[in-house]
Amino acid sequence: MHRSAFAFPLTRGLALLRRSAVAAVLCVGTSAGWAAPDWDVVGFKLGMSLDQARAAMKAYNARGQMKESLLKFSYSDGARQQETESFVASLEIYIPAPPGTMDSETLSFEFTPPPQPQRLVRIRRTVATWSNPPSDERMLDSLTQKYGKPASLTTTGIGTRNRNGIWVEPGKPICGHQRGRQIGMIGVGPSPRDLQRFRQYQQQGTAPRDLSTCSALLQANMVIHQGGSSVVGLEVVMQDYGAQLPALEATARWLEELEANARKARLNSGSAPKL
Repeated sequence: MHRSAFAFPLTRGLALLRRSAVAAVLCVGTSAGWAAPDWDVVGFKLGMSLDQARAAMKAYNARGQMKESLLKFSYSDGARQQETESFVASLEIYIPAPPGTMDSETLSFEFTPPPQPQRLVRIRRTVATWSNPPSDERMLDSLTQKYGKPASLTTTGIGTRNRNGIWVEPGKPICGHQRGRQIGMIGVGPSPRDLQRFRQYQQQGTAPRDLSTCSALLQANMVIHQGGSSVVGLEVVMQDYGAQLPALEATARWLEELEANARKARLNSGSAPKL
């Protein structure tokens, strides 16, 4: 198992949130809800805990090479930068090709940051299928049987083509989506700074005030070999925005509190000058 760690400065992001009236806008009291749709990617489900995902990854394929990526946040006491403890932001498992083939598989998992219990909110699986590629019709049939009819299906490219399907969580709004435009996955990471984009969507009327009602999305992209109908690559991405965004709101409140306490401690430290 490999680990990597690096600092994630948030001073600018905290300032932006503060100017947005944090107490009012961040919906104090909102907590992440793990009511993701009953989708799975080869058995992995949104909402898994870190330990559950680790165990499932080890059980999935004994040849898999697992890597953990660590992050930590920094904040200011008004004079110096301070840091939180590191946390596991993502896991990745690489499954090498069997001997004599060019096939391979990679699974990556992203988790919510502290202070709430960490949960799996994004799953990405990439598979190369050169040895015995299925037809695009068969692959689409398999995806439809598993996830239902896609809300959007597009094919792009000349020669090598990409067929992209999007599935939407029923009964929930697609946050950030504008009517008449193609549905797309919006990148969200472990930093509260990523909330700013969704604040803009709220102002534009394309996201509700309560971000926990945002739909989860599932995207499947099939890479179709040039000059034929064989799918030589498949990428499936599943992301639970309705759980991830409230967790980031909680992280922003936590960092605001840490910074306020650090500033207070610094101002009260040291000995008073003789007068």
